[in-house]
Amino acid sequence: MVSRHLLRGRLGPSLGTALTRRSVRLLPWLLVFGPGAAGAAASVHGPDLPADAAGPPMVVGPPAGVEAAPSEPDTLTLGMVDDLAREHSPGWAQLESQFEASVQGARAEVRPANPSLGWDLEFLDEEGGRAWEQSLFMEKSFRLPAFRSRLMSHVDDQVSAAELERESLEVAWLSEARREFVSAAVAVEEVRLLAGLEGLIHRLEDMARARAAEEELSGVDLHLLELGQYQLRSLLSEARLEEDRRRARWEARMAMELPGHLDFDSEAVRAELTFPDEDAVLAWLEDSPSARADRQAVAAARGSLEVEEARRWPEVDLLAGVRQVTPGDRGFVLGAAIPLPIRDGNRAAVERERARERTGALEAARRSSGDRARARELLRTLEEVEAQLASFPGEAGDPEPFLDALVTLYEDGREPLSGVLGSVTLLADTYRSRFRQLDLYFDALFELEALTGRRLVAH
Repeated sequence: MVSRHLLRGRLGPSLGTALTRRSVRLLPWLLVFGPGAAGAAASVHGPDLPADAAGPPMVVGPPAGVEAAPSEPDTLTLGMVDDLAREHSPGWAQLESQFEASVQGARAEVRPANPSLGWDLEFLDEEGGRAWEQSLFMEKSFRLPAFRSRLMSHVDDQVSAAELERESLEVAWLSEARREFVSAAVAVEEVRLLAGLEGLIHRLEDMARARAAEEELSGVDLHLLELGQYQLRSLLSEARLEEDRRRARWEARMAMELPGHLDFDSEAVRAELTFPDEDAVLAWLEDSPSARADRQAVAAARGSLEVEEARRWPEVDLLAGVRQVTPGDRGFVLGAAIPLPIRDGNRAAVERERARERTGALEAARRSSGDRARARELLRTLEEVEAQLASFPGEAGDPEPFLDALVTLYEDGREPLSGVLGSVTLLADTYRSRFRQLDLYFDALFELEALTGRRLVAH
């Protein structure tokens, strides 16, 4: 009667065959590293370098973690926003980091598995004596060619999808940064003009108080002056708070302060801009970074489905090693193991990926339809707002002559204080409407840039 005590089981069938001592020692390494390992092993121990051999010169750099602070310009233009974003913004660096993480995550799927080293010891109790045997073996998984080919193709699709997604995010990110710069520049111009109106109120106040000293000004006029001052100061305060808010939004995105001078001429930009027609915009949408990213994402989802379909027979486990049997017989062991999809043919994973592919295709179609509708709406907004901006009185662009004329009328007594204050208030409201229209105009313009991936403002 024979009893067997197994300390560690072998992973697969084995075959014992006698080999020479040198072949037995090299066999596990040939399995892991391939046929070239034997020749490489003979050349590992080459001649030693002489002790006085000169190595490469040492380059001493700045201390770790210490970087030169990037310079910030005194004047900022729209054309400088892209370079400043790449130089300063943590958000831009985050986009690059997310892309690298996606690429490395995809490539990790095709990296070969590490080999494993095993040891097996068995004792045999037989009638008339005891025997033992031990094996030292190396085991490694190898992907089957069909599965490996589909997996490699799928990884390429994932990397391409990540690249297009990064391009789409960068286009949208830079469009938003450019919009925030223009938004801040518009707010700065609004504050400048309203501050000029406040200066006029101070002039009127001085003149009114001089008349009051001569008893030429009634209490009603003084009350009207106070109301006018309050209204203009409130408008100016709101404009300054809005400017601060837009500057803070810029600083949060770019990690740098806006300089004091923003070189942006909204009138010159509008004069040079030519609106594309609807057909051109729809054609741009078909080739936009977002549309290309969606199509590639659908292709990657289809590749994922093919990978799961091929995963029924994904890989084979190979084993090779040496065996010693009491009292001194030696040989080698070989083994192989393949999965048998008897009870589970990976059907659940295949159906899951098929559902994801359908979902991705439907989401891409929904986004494409939404982008087309939004692009048409933006074009209508630009046309309507441009018509309103074009009707803005040219004389109001430079309020100084108009304000001087009001002061002259008041000094000559041809216009009462109430009429002057009403005119100033009307001018302030007109400016406010114009700047809100400029906000609508450039918001729509830069959103259209983000949708199509085309630069409409070249400044």
